[in-house]
Amino acid sequence: MVVQKRTNPSGAIRWRSVVRVETGKYDRFGNSERKQKVVGTFLTKKEAEKAEREFLNNFEANKIELNNEATVYDVVKLFLDFAKNEGEYSLGTVSNYEGVLRNHLSFFKDIKVTKITPTLIQAWERSMHNKKASPHAYNMCVKVLKASFNYAMKLEQVRTNPFVGMSNKSIPQKLRNRFSTKELAELISVCKKKFPEYYCLFVLATLTGARVGEYSALKISDIDIPNRRIFINKQFTKGQLKNRTKKEASTRIVDISEQVLNIIQWHIDKFVVSNDDFLFRTSQGNIVGAKWVERKFRALLIECGYDEDYCRVHDLRGQYVDIMHLCGVPLEYISRQVGHSNTIVTSKVYTQILHELPVQANALLDKKIFGSQKLD
Repeated sequence: MVVQKRTNPSGAIRWRSVVRVETGKYDRFGNSERKQKVVGTFLTKKEAEKAEREFLNNFEANKIELNNEATVYDVVKLFLDFAKNEGEYSLGTVSNYEGVLRNHLSFFKDIKVTKITPTLIQAWERSMHNKKASPHAYNMCVKVLKASFNYAMKLEQVRTNPFVGMSNKSIPQKLRNRFSTKELAELISVCKKKFPEYYCLFVLATLTGARVGEYSALKISDIDIPNRRIFINKQFTKGQLKNRTKKEASTRIVDISEQVLNIIQWHIDKFVVSNDDFLFRTSQGNIVGAKWVERKFRALLIECGYDEDYCRVHDLRGQYVDIMHLCGVPLEYISRQVGHSNTIVTSKVYTQILHELPVQANALLDKKIFGSQKLD
């Protein structure tokens, strides 16, 4: 890299920084080809030298904007490397993102960052439509692309995010099976008799709205017995304990009822859980993972006469939201209990009011309007 002194036609002196950069191509002798790049023209030599230093610093940081051969794949891989190694994302999330890159973004594999246009993005959308990709897969792709370029912009490796204007596709709400309160009471009773090691966990899943990874990571020290509260500040996912929750809003304090607290205490006493140990362990002494939880749940469903695919363990979060609605609890409180960042997620995604709610609501309406009066 050199700083050159130039004189323009008017006789004024200017200074410019010039650098020769790798093109990623090679000549027939195997030598790396380079091309000249003018960093800028300046009024003073001092300004040109400053630009030279900044350019070299950027080059050492391997800034993508300095490499005209960089592809969309390069940007996404840079982001995935950060997601995988910096602890910002769970292993499950990283695995999903890698699947998106592998299965849906191969269209962009050889597309240079400098060549991205709205027309090209539209062509990718058509390719997704032609292979009948689901709206969920499309939205995940958009999420990964936006996040990747936002991360690259944060590092000042790209100047703009060509995917920022893309909108998500609407996903039809899928109705999940729910239990009535009577059915739920029966499930809890059968669980205590047939699967005592799973009983407390099933109660927490149903009556606190916690995620599988959250109650799998619970320790006795996370339970505030005098105040009937549970501190959720970590998760067990993909075989690893993470000292953080899925999202910032997921780090929370969950209030529990007196009966739920009694069940926790029963579990501690029956299975001799020592202080500061995990609340739940398998018979082999391992921390319970998602597969163990799901396997026990399917066995419970079959024991109670349901199909093993009647609903998922994760659907118990929605079951909890329904029950809280049924009890007349404000949506804001419910949202905070389950760890949602806002009430929109709680109301749109999880709320599917139990079938007995309209009956109770109408009975309450009759009582309010007509009182105890009877027709003659």
